[in-house]
Amino acid sequence: MRRKSSAEKKLQGTYQASRDRSRLQFVTGHGVASKPPTYVRKIKLALSEWRAVAPFLEAEGILKLPDVSLLASYCVLYARWREAALDVETNGQTLTVTSTTRTGKTEKPIVNPAVRNEILYQAAMMRAAVKFGLNPLDRPRVETPESDDETGPDPFQRFLDEGDPELDYIFKPSSN
Repeated sequence: MRRKSSAEKKLQGTYQASRDRSRLQFVTGHGVASKPPTYVRKIKLALSEWRAVAPFLEAEGILKLPDVSLLASYCVLYARWREAALDVETNGQTLTVTSTTRTGKTEKPIVNPAVRNEILYQAAMMRAAVKFGLNPLDRPRVETPESDDETGPDPFQRFLDEGDPELDYIFKPSSN
């Protein structure tokens, strides 16, 4: 279900200027992408992900100053996910643990803890990515700043001028 435009709300009498998204102004997001937080700059993989994603989000109008910490969290999760994936690639999905008991040494395979971490980091990273529309399926759900609806023709006036073809059978007499 899509959000109603300001014009539609004005027609219905439910428009409130204090709630109009196009009028809400936070601190401008200009240059937000250029300077990541310090804790992101300390992690190379997180910084590289920030540099790959932040300019795109800022250009689309999605990244604003209040969203910086969420994007930073996403970038840190991305770095941790990559590190866990690298550990799984180098050490494998199972590790062999050797234990010494009174009867001798025993070896048993266990699941590499990095496998669990990789799964957890990826899940958390994907939840954060949904907020920014980084997944193609989530892009339509993320609201980008709209151009002013006020410049286009008023839908109600267009209805009065042109009518509605779906309602023609009601209002126009038949020629029989």
